Amino acid sequence: MAEFSQEAVRVFKALAEPTRYEMLRMLLKCSNGELSCREFEKVFDLSKPAMSHHYRVLENAGLVSSRKEGPYVYYQLDRERLERFLPGFAQVHK
Repeated sequence: MAEFSQEAVRVFKALAEPTRYEMLRMLLKCSNGELSCREFEKVFDLSKPAMSHHYRVLENAGLVSSRKEGPYVYYQLDRERLERFLPGFAQVHK
C-alpha cells in the first residue's frame, strides 16, 4: 500500500470513533490551541486507560502532538495534517 494510503487509513480510523472525533472538535474550538488531559477527562466519562488509548490513536495518526507540563499532558491539533486528509473540516466545525 502506498505511504499516503497508509496514512489516510490511520487518520480515518482515528476519526471513525466518536470520542476521538469529538476530541478533535474540542481542539478546533479552543482559543489557545491546546487542551489538557484533565479537560478531556472532565467531558468524557471514561477510565484513564480508555482515555490514554484515544490519545495514543490520535498521536499515532499524526493528528495531535503532546507536551507534558507538571502532572498534566497537553494536546495540540495538527491542523495542517487534518486539512490534508479532510479539507474543510475546520470550516464545518467552527
